[in-house]
Amino acid sequence: MVSNTPQLEDAHAAEQEAEGPLRILCLEDSEGDFILLREYLRDAKFNPTPELVRAETMSAAKEVIEGRNGSDTFDVVLLDLSLPDSHGVESLVTLRELIPTTPITILSGNADRDLAVRMVKEGAQDYLPKDSLNAELLTRSILYAVERQRSQTEMAELNKRLKRATEDLKTAQMQLIQAEKMDSLGRLAAGVAHEVKNPLATLQMGVNYFDRRAEELGEGGEVMVSHMQDAITRADRIICGMVDYSRSDNLSLELKDINEIIDVAVGMIQHQILRTNVEVSKDLAAGLPKVRVDQGKMEQVLINLMMNAVQAMSENGVNGDGSHGILEVSTFPAEVEEIDRDEGIRHAERIRARDSVVVVEIRDHGPGIPEEKLNRIFEPFYTTKPTGEGTGLGLSVAKNIVDLHRGVMQVKNADDGKGVIARVMLKSSE
Repeated sequence: MVSNTPQLEDAHAAEQEAEGPLRILCLEDSEGDFILLREYLRDAKFNPTPELVRAETMSAAKEVIEGRNGSDTFDVVLLDLSLPDSHGVESLVTLRELIPTTPITILSGNADRDLAVRMVKEGAQDYLPKDSLNAELLTRSILYAVERQRSQTEMAELNKRLKRATEDLKTAQMQLIQAEKMDSLGRLAAGVAHEVKNPLATLQMGVNYFDRRAEELGEGGEVMVSHMQDAITRADRIICGMVDYSRSDNLSLELKDINEIIDVAVGMIQHQILRTNVEVSKDLAAGLPKVRVDQGKMEQVLINLMMNAVQAMSENGVNGDGSHGILEVSTFPAEVEEIDRDEGIRHAERIRARDSVVVVEIRDHGPGIPEEKLNRIFEPFYTTKPTGEGTGLGLSVAKNIVDLHRGVMQVKNADDGKGVIARVMLKSSE
C-alpha cells in the first residue's frame, strides 16, 4: 500500500503558505512534554512554522479561547488528558463545548486501546500515545485531523444546503399543486355559477309572486316566504362570490392614488360603519407614489378587508363608550426587507426584497384569529365566521386580486394580541 502522506504534506504546505501558519492550542501541564512537542513541530515540514499556544490548565485554555473570540481561533488542539483541573473524557467534552468545530487530537501517556476508541467516539480526531510520538507521526496526525474536520464541515454544509433545497422543492411542488387546484376551482366555480344562476332566478320569481300575495298566505306563510328569501339571498351571495373568483383575472390597470381608492372604499361601507357604531381612524401618508391597479377590483379588496374588520369588532361586543371599536386604516411607503414567495410564480414585476412599495394596513381591535386557523384563511370556502354569515370566498378572492396585481397580501394577529392586521403591498411606480 502506497502512503499519500508526502503528497498531503506538500499540498497542505502550499495551502498554509497562502493562508498563514497553523494555529495550534496545546493543553499540556508538563514542561518537558511541551518542549518536546515544540521541537517535533519545528522538525516537521510546516511552512510557515505553526503558531503554538500553551495552556497548562483547562481554565487557562478557556481564557485563551474566550480572549480570541471563540471557535474559529485555532486550527487544531493537542489535548493532554491529565490536567490539574480536568481529566479524561471530561476534558474532551469541555473543549467540545468551547470549540465545537475545531479538531482535537489526544496526547496521552496511557496506551489503552479501549480508551483510545472511546475518545474517538466522543469526538476526538486522533489519539496518540506519548511514548511512541515523533515528528512524523505528530505531523501526519495534525494534517489528517485538519483535513478530516474540513471535510466534515464541508459535508455538513452540503447536507444543510441539500436539506434546504429539498424543502424548497417540496414547497415549490405544493405551490404548483395549489396553483393548479386554484385554477381548476376557478373554472369549476364559473360552471357551477352558470348552472345554478338560472334556477335561482326562477325561485326568486316564485318568492316575489308569493310576497305580493302575503295577505292571502297568513302569518305562517309570510314567515316561510321570508325564510325562502333569506335562503335565496345567501345562495345568490355565494354564486356572486364564485363568479368574482372565476373572473378576477381580468384587470384594467391604471396609475392611481391609493389614498383616493381608500376614501372611495370607506364611503361605500359607511352605512355598515354607522350601523355597527365603529369608529374609523385614517392615517394616510401624503405624497405617496401612485400604484398601477384596477381601481374597481382594488376597491373590492379593501372593502372586503374593512368589512371583515368591522364584523370582527361587531361580534366582539360594545366598548364602554358605546362603540364597537376603532377601524384603523393607514398607508405608508416602505422598502421590502424580505418576502415569502408563493404559488411558484416568477415574474420580473413581482415584489422582491429591497423593492419600494406602497403599503395599506387595515387593523381591527376584535378577538383575532386562532393561530391554528391563520394558515387556512385564504382557502376558498374556508371561513371563521358562524354558519350562514360568510361564504369563505372573500379573502380568497381578495388575495387572488392582489396576486394578479403582483402584490403581496398578509393577514396576521396584532403583536399585542388585540385584533388583526391586514396588509396589502403594491409595487411603487417610482
